[in-house]
Amino acid sequence: MDIGTTIKKLRIKNRITQQQLAECLNVNVQTISRWETSANYPDIVMLPILARYFRVSVDYLLNGGNKMKPIESEKLIIRDWTDAYGLLEIKQNSSNFLDYLSINTPKDAQECVNLWQEYGEVFPIMLKQTDKLIGVAVLADIGRYKGYKELEIHLCDEYNTVEYSLEAINFMLKYGFSDGDLSVACSYCKPDETNMQQALEKAGFVYEGTLRKFGREMGDRLRYSILKEEFLS
Repeated sequence: MDIGTTIKKLRIKNRITQQQLAECLNVNVQTISRWETSANYPDIVMLPILARYFRVSVDYLLNGGNKMKPIESEKLIIRDWTDAYGLLEIKQNSSNFLDYLSINTPKDAQECVNLWQEYGEVFPIMLKQTDKLIGVAVLADIGRYKGYKELEIHLCDEYNTVEYSLEAINFMLKYGFSDGDLSVACSYCKPDETNMQQALEKAGFVYEGTLRKFGREMGDRLRYSILKEEFLS
């Protein structure tokens, strides 16, 4: 993905027009159009300005947001997507895996992966021994401010344990705090998700309270957060 395509996707994601973006950057609308069609490219001095505007890094602009160094530990690997293999199987065979998404066909699974690749916020969790997909990890910009992101870990039923959840959480925190631009990570879980509660607390997250009827199904959510200085210390 080239920088023009990335700018266009970020603009559409933020629901702004070419004219609005041009006015904010003090350029004309034809300049934005030329960027997005790759007829021309932003000057190097414009890159940090664009990055600040969209609350992303310059590397995100240049690489399309989906470049990630594989990170691994004793049991797991988290890396970029290569295909949608296994996603449909997990969805069909797990009771609550990504219950807010409708994934019923191979096409549905591939469309999810394509979207996740575009924005670089959802990564596959692979079992190191077999390279089998067992879940997904999310580190998403929720529009609060630069460096404030939401962490989600979703594992299939077989591996939805404190041990695997904790390992995946630590992966993403290390990736965000040490290698990325993360400054605060927040996370939510249902009151009956005791494995995730224990994993978050073992990882150093602080319980902030219960948000009543916060979930899409109007269920309660427990809210946790961790600061960069807490994790690194």
